[in-house]
Amino acid sequence: MLRSGVGAVAIALVLAGCQPAPVDPPSAPESEAEGNAAEESAATSGSEATDRDGEGSPRGFQPAATPGFCAQFDPGQLDWFELGLSQPQAATSSEGTEVSIQRAALPPSDSERYNTIVEICPGFHLVTTHDGDTRVLSIQEDRFADTAGLNTAGALDNPANPGVVGGGPTWGFRDSLVAGDYLYLSDAVVDAEAECVSLAIHRVAVEEVLSADTASSDVIYSSSPCVSYTDDYRARAPLKVHLGGALAYRGSRDELYVSIGDMHLGSSTIGQAEAIGIDNVEKDYALLLDDSAALSAVVAISDPAHSAQSRVFAKGLRNSLGMTVVGSDRLWLTDHGPQGGDELNLIEEGADYGWPLTSEGEPYDRSNYPDDPDALPAPWLDIYLSPQPGTTYPETSWSPAIAPTAIVEYPEGEARSGIDDWAGSVVIGSLRAQTLLALRLTGESEFVEDRLELGQRIRDLVATPEGHLLAVTDSSRLLVVAG
Repeated sequence: MLRSGVGAVAIALVLAGCQPAPVDPPSAPESEAEGNAAEESAATSGSEATDRDGEGSPRGFQPAATPGFCAQFDPGQLDWFELGLSQPQAATSSEGTEVSIQRAALPPSDSERYNTIVEICPGFHLVTTHDGDTRVLSIQEDRFADTAGLNTAGALDNPANPGVVGGGPTWGFRDSLVAGDYLYLSDAVVDAEAECVSLAIHRVAVEEVLSADTASSDVIYSSSPCVSYTDDYRARAPLKVHLGGALAYRGSRDELYVSIGDMHLGSSTIGQAEAIGIDNVEKDYALLLDDSAALSAVVAISDPAHSAQSRVFAKGLRNSLGMTVVGSDRLWLTDHGPQGGDELNLIEEGADYGWPLTSEGEPYDRSNYPDDPDALPAPWLDIYLSPQPGTTYPETSWSPAIAPTAIVEYPEGEARSGIDDWAGSVVIGSLRAQTLLALRLTGESEFVEDRLELGQRIRDLVATPEGHLLAVTDSSRLLVVAG
């Protein structure tokens, strides 16, 4: 059971907005030997299950390898404060699964939003704002500490140009991941000097984040092309928030994966395509459909700790905000469709998932146009279930839209003490539906779905080996869901 306070050592805030009083530091992370033993146990204790390929691959939860620095990490070097988790409250999912939920406001920051959470050392989770403020949390002991600030690669405010719309938490850090001794972060970059938009990957040593005021990072990848926002028609079809930025890591290949959205080059409305002219739509689509363009894509980065060699891994995705490698070594990804048609995809190298030429969603203004496709500005704009030979269909989809975000594998096995009914499932956060969705694969392309209503837009999500789900919301709240 998670503790809802730190007992006698915690000094409550006397008035809202006062500087919190320091409390005793939490315990140090478990030793490296203990961490390796726990990882081995969690990876092997799950039952054998048939995965999508029918090969009987184990689907046990695979926690990330512990950074070497964590064996020396001394929490006493930081100033710790009470986080303020609420008492657990009971809740029941759509399928009758009983859980408990704790809530807390994330530590105060001048930033508009925390975008991401990741386990940085065993028992310690790092939350990061879009502009690089970081805090480390000890959920078990209800505490937090300020940690190093990080610098984004581009501007954080909108340039004075109608061809690009965003600002606030749109630009900057979007997702984070720990692999080996490094923290990796995706970064949505608006380059005001070059007048274009791209996505970057930062690499920073875990040791620096937990022991320095400001941590220096290396930008190991920048997407190409950097999409211009100065075309004369762009003001009528501006680059917006389809930036992607989801991260995943596959240890068996030593590959880091990042999703890159369509930057709103794909026409989600027929009216917009009509307004900018079909010639300009075709120009945008030619860029999206270019196999070498890091747009509407998943990019693989091999040997990210050293050489960081990149290649386009898969294409045909619209705006993917969640990606994970599960214990069976399969890569799963969530993607946003237009007007419904949100997707869960099993990502294979070289596959094309259809966007912008087809979708299980439809243009937002489809009902404003005649049913006769020949009456459209171009017949191929009617994307709803439009057959596209050679494309890969989603494993499952949602209409109405749920706006899926992070996806994690929920642990199973004897070491887990969490939500029994979700063991071995994948769990997905959502913005529009404001839920957690647990999906259990019961057969070839057959899922059982269980929804837990949270009333908060879920921005990022992690699962602990013990079976706790930690969710960061758009309102800078932390939710802890347990069995």
